[in-house]
Amino acid sequence: MKVASLSAATAAALTTVASGQAFDPLKHLAGNGQWFSGPNVFGIDPEAPEGCTVDQAAFVSRHGSRYPDPGAYAEWTALEAKIKAAQFTTNATELQFLHTWTPVLSDPTQQMSQLSVTGWKELHDMGAAYRLAYPTFQPYNTPFSLWANAYASSPRVLNSAQLFARGYLGPNATALGAIYVVNGSDPRSLANSLATSNLCPAYDDNGGGAPKDAWDAAYLPPATARVNALLRGNLTFAAADVGIFAYLCGFETQIVGARSPWCGVLTPAEVLRYEYAQDLRYWYGSGAGNAVARAAMLPFLAGLARRFADGPDAVYVDGDGETWTPPPLSAMFTNDGQVSQLAAAVGVFDGLPDLPGTEVLANRTFRASYFVTMRGTVGFERLNYLIKEKLEAVGGFREVCNVTDTTVPEGEEETTFLWDRALPFESVAKP
Repeated sequence: MKVASLSAATAAALTTVASGQAFDPLKHLAGNGQWFSGPNVFGIDPEAPEGCTVDQAAFVSRHGSRYPDPGAYAEWTALEAKIKAAQFTTNATELQFLHTWTPVLSDPTQQMSQLSVTGWKELHDMGAAYRLAYPTFQPYNTPFSLWANAYASSPRVLNSAQLFARGYLGPNATALGAIYVVNGSDPRSLANSLATSNLCPAYDDNGGGAPKDAWDAAYLPPATARVNALLRGNLTFAAADVGIFAYLCGFETQIVGARSPWCGVLTPAEVLRYEYAQDLRYWYGSGAGNAVARAAMLPFLAGLARRFADGPDAVYVDGDGETWTPPPLSAMFTNDGQVSQLAAAVGVFDGLPDLPGTEVLANRTFRASYFVTMRGTVGFERLNYLIKEKLEAVGGFREVCNVTDTTVPEGEEETTFLWDRALPFESVAKP
C-alpha cells in the first residue's frame, strides 16, 4: 500500500508552515505529548451567557506528564544500542545528535512510570488555574474532596490528584484535602468508578486494530526510507524504529524541559501522519469507533448528571449514615483510556464516520491531540446529556459489557462514588 496523497487537513497544516507560522510537532503527538490549550473546535463561546453564572463544575483528567513505562524504555535502550553499534556518518544537520544520543532518564529504576518534573508543574499549575477560574467555589482554608482512579501499575494518577490539590488548596492542602481513591477492579464497583471498563469483559482496547496496522504499513516505510537515505555506513533504521521518533520527541522534551533533537527528525508531513496513527489508535481502541468503549463511561455520566441536577448545595448521606455536601468542583483523575471513553460517551463524536486506515481523513473533528495528552481533560459545567436515554438505548452497562462474574452485585450498576464516601472499594489519601 502506498501513502495516499496529502489530505486537505494535512495540506492546510503545511500551508500554515509555508506562510511563516512555525509548525510545532509537540502539538501533534496525541497521548505522547504534554498538555496545551487546544483550539475551539466548535466555535462555542467558553464564557457563560450574559446574566448566567457557573455554580458547579467537574472535570476528568488524565495524569500529568510522566517518564516512560518499562516497555517503552526498553525500546529506547534498544534503539540506543543499535545506534552505538553502528559505524555511520551523515551530512544532515538534524541527525548529527545521533552520534552522542542516549536516553535522558537519569535514574531509570526510580523514574520509570512516575510523573516527571514537568508533570509535577502541570498539576500544581492546573490546581491554581481552577481555583482562579472558579473563585467562589472554595472558601478560603476550607476542606476539599477529590477523586482518583486506583491505578495498580503506578502511583501517577494518585500523585496527580495530590499535586492538583496542593495547587488548588495551597500550603494547607494536606490538612484540608481528602482524595478518595476508587478501585475500579473491585467487583462491587461495577459501573461505579473512574475505570468502569476494568469490570467489562466485552471491552477490548485493540490499539487501533486493522485500520492502524494498515496506516502504519502505509506511512512508515516512506519515512524510514527518507531518513535512511540521509545516513552513510551500516546504520539502518527499521520502520518500528522510526515509529517511536515522535514518541521520543514528546517524552524527552517534557522530561528535560527543553526541545528534544528527535523533534527535528521527521518532516511536518510525517509528524501529521504519525498524529493520524494515534487518532486511529484511540478511535478504535478506546474511543467512538469501539462500541463498548463509547458506552463504558455512560454510568459515570449518569451519576455526574444527577450530581449536577441536585445542585451545589445538595446534602447526601454516605453508606455509613454520615451526611455531607460535596464541593461544587468535582475533580477527578484517571488514565488516557478512560478519558478517551468519556469523550466518546459525551456524544461530541456521535454520527461521525469511522476513520479510514488508508488516508488521512480531511477536516476530521476527532483529534486525540486535543484531549488525551498528558493531563488531557474533559470538563463539564452543569450540562445535560440525556445519559439515561443513551444507556437504555445500548441495553444497560451489564449487558453491554457481558458481565458474568457472580461476585458483581446485581442491580447496582450505577455511579454513586461522587457523593457516597463510605463505599467498600474506596480508600482515602492525603495530598
